[in-house]
Amino acid sequence: MRRMDWSGVVVVLAGLAVAAGAGCSTLPPDCPHRFRCGPVDGSGGGGGTPEGCVPSTSGRPVDDACGVFVTASGDDAAAGTKGAPVKTIQQALALAQQEGATRRVYACAEELEGQVELPGGLAVFGGLACANGWTWIGDNEKTTLTAPEGEIPLVMRGGDGAIRIEDVHVTARAIDLSHEAARGLSSVAALVEGVAVEMARCTLEAGDAGDGTDGEAYTDAALAGEQGNPGKEACSGEIVVPGGVKRNACGTPDDPSDDSTGGTGGIGQLDSGADGSAGTPAGDENRGLGENVNACSPGAAGAEGATGEPGPSATGLGALSSSGYTGLSGRPGTPGTTAQGGGGGGGAKGGSTANQCPLDSAGGASGGSGGPGGCGGKGGKPGGPGGASIALISLDAELTFDDVFLKTGRGGRGGNGGPGQEGGIGGLGGSGGIVPDGIQNLKAGCAGGPGGKGGNGGIGGGGIGGHSLGIAFRGSPPPTDGLTITTGEPGPGGNGDGDSAAAGIKADTQEFAQ
Repeated sequence: MRRMDWSGVVVVLAGLAVAAGAGCSTLPPDCPHRFRCGPVDGSGGGGGTPEGCVPSTSGRPVDDACGVFVTASGDDAAAGTKGAPVKTIQQALALAQQEGATRRVYACAEELEGQVELPGGLAVFGGLACANGWTWIGDNEKTTLTAPEGEIPLVMRGGDGAIRIEDVHVTARAIDLSHEAARGLSSVAALVEGVAVEMARCTLEAGDAGDGTDGEAYTDAALAGEQGNPGKEACSGEIVVPGGVKRNACGTPDDPSDDSTGGTGGIGQLDSGADGSAGTPAGDENRGLGENVNACSPGAAGAEGATGEPGPSATGLGALSSSGYTGLSGRPGTPGTTAQGGGGGGGAKGGSTANQCPLDSAGGASGGSGGPGGCGGKGGKPGGPGGASIALISLDAELTFDDVFLKTGRGGRGGNGGPGQEGGIGGLGGSGGIVPDGIQNLKAGCAGGPGGKGGNGGIGGGGIGGHSLGIAFRGSPPPTDGLTITTGEPGPGGNGDGDSAAAGIKADTQEFAQ
């Protein structure tokens, strides 16, 4: 087992223990003041560490000159001595890093709240009975470090030299499943990045992780089509033209590619009515026929839009970074397609004989325009990843363990993909042009057909399940000597359209890509 060089670097927390050495009572003449004790070498056999400054081996109360002292009942404005300890680890670390300070922090065997960022070159000693002269009781009681839900209680990175931690129980809080804002959060006890760390008689414990967010359903349907324009009245002109068409602009105004337009109604003429036109986008031949030998026919309904494709459910491990673990969401479903507009109704023929039109306005009634089709629904929103329960994240770190316990909880369930948005309803067809009162021998124009219903969006893909890992690492594999690891169960993957995302992984150690 490789030993670290602890020269000039020691942080001691109440409830943590460090390597052994000679007592502060044996310090040289230039070490009578606080922050002047010799360095810790991390070997457990003494070296430059005064014996009295190593709580687990001295058997005596820690000397005031050994370092900075912290307790939950302290005051961060205090000097950090045994008689005037500070309240937080972060303030103790700040004092321990002052010029000329002995870089040790000693903490009581009690719970200390708030995230701690520990740089290289420091040692932390916990498990101290502060009411009994700051003596070591770390074999029975530890200093507990914890932080708010979703935060990593202990982060170790930066600085020069190695870090040593003894007799500390780091606890990452479980994620409360009733907190919507905490969906997908991970519970990670500690993260170490780019430094060497030795731990002795410590426990790193992660709680249950949060379940992933389900894809949220849409509360409304896609844009519906309007009713088509009616045809024009018979005898209103020599040639009776239809009303204008209606367009459903489903996309941006300058992008007509997914618009839907009802077909135009047929023209009314003296001797015949013209056919209507088919609705767009192109699909069924749904125009109505104009009156010639036979009466006109109405436009037919537009074809419905196609349902969007489901989004793929997530696969893979996720990623590690300086901020912790990030899982993988599913992909959104694809949008449904725009429906075809209804066909325009056929026009009617006119006439100028008895009980028909006046001679100069003998055109028949024009057909009604088709109703535009409904827009396609948006794709379903993806499910989010389940949070992970990880005792320790190691990013290119060098680790040494001595009687260390790693414990994890349950990985979170991956979120289910959300349903696609409902496609818009097609507009009704416009009515055919009418015959004026008193005209008995002419027929009305034919109505336009209704637009089709837009296709529903495809369902979103599910998010991956959360892992339950003792150590998640990048770089060199961590040692397992000196470790006892207990892991919980991984979370299942979220559901998509007939498939599920990858479940989380349960493992003592798991490598992640750089």
